[in-house]
Amino acid sequence: MKGLRLTFANVGYGEAILLEAEAPELNDGIFRMIIDGGSGEAEEFAESTSGRIPFAEYLKTKEIRHVDVMVNTHIHEDHTCGLLPLSEELKIDSFWQSLPVDWYQGTRDLDVSEADTPSAGKYLSSLNDYRKICSNLAQQGCRIEEVSDGLTLRVTEDFSVRVIAPSNREKQLLLDYLNAIYEAENVEARRLARNRADAAMNNLSIILMAEYAGKRILLPGDTAGNGYTDVTAELQADIFKVGHHGQKDGVSKEVFARIQPDYVICCASSDRRYNSAAPEILGMMEEMGAEICYSDCPSVAGFTEHLKPHHALIFEISPSGKIVYRYES
Repeated sequence: MKGLRLTFANVGYGEAILLEAEAPELNDGIFRMIIDGGSGEAEEFAESTSGRIPFAEYLKTKEIRHVDVMVNTHIHEDHTCGLLPLSEELKIDSFWQSLPVDWYQGTRDLDVSEADTPSAGKYLSSLNDYRKICSNLAQQGCRIEEVSDGLTLRVTEDFSVRVIAPSNREKQLLLDYLNAIYEAENVEARRLARNRADAAMNNLSIILMAEYAGKRILLPGDTAGNGYTDVTAELQADIFKVGHHGQKDGVSKEVFARIQPDYVICCASSDRRYNSAAPEILGMMEEMGAEICYSDCPSVAGFTEHLKPHHALIFEISPSGKIVYRYES
């Protein structure tokens, strides 16, 4: 391949991103980074007429067996649990996450039967799977890394990936929220701690800024409009993956004006769960000059009538900086 390729797999309600870039000094000449893995629930893919496909299955079709860096932006089922089979099937050199490297070793499996709502069950499953992912990766010799704002990975002279969030303050908040779950002494205390952590998790996501051939790509996990408070880095980007699946709070008008993207990717499911791909936010982004693309096929009148079933949305940036995109069936 020449240049950089950015793939958003159609994993329904979730995010699974593959970033690949030409890197002649590496063994196979390609640097690969995975950013989140979508859902681990079979039910998410039972209805596949829009092209949904589990991320592990998609990567198999591309014959990908080795990944340089795998990132979990935050611990939620639709971002974390699809990484579990990858931790079992792929050779992964480095795992980026924002907790202390050995934190998972002091945790235990949480009782999913304590969940009082489907959402709570998903969150408990994601915490359990996070623990398994770290254990699997440690056993294969992968470097588990604690990352925060300021870390820059320079892959080639023309390509780098920079962490612009979370801040140290946000990392401590995350740690406090999660420790409270495991330290709770009874079911009710665990429920309260779990709900607090679950609600805070999106805006404690790892935010990445990739730069290639003078173009910038902003990948904020599920960070929503009010989650950029601690971000001091410049946000301007040519390509922007909008946070929180394009729900109404996905990005504020003020933050979007700082980003000024030409292209926006919205990872909303075809059933528009939780009012994803909200017309209000899609309209605001289009009015401000962005072209919007979709990982799945949400039905939003006036915005998505052109979409056809697809397995992935693929952006490519040439060495000269030209950006093109296509839907892969």
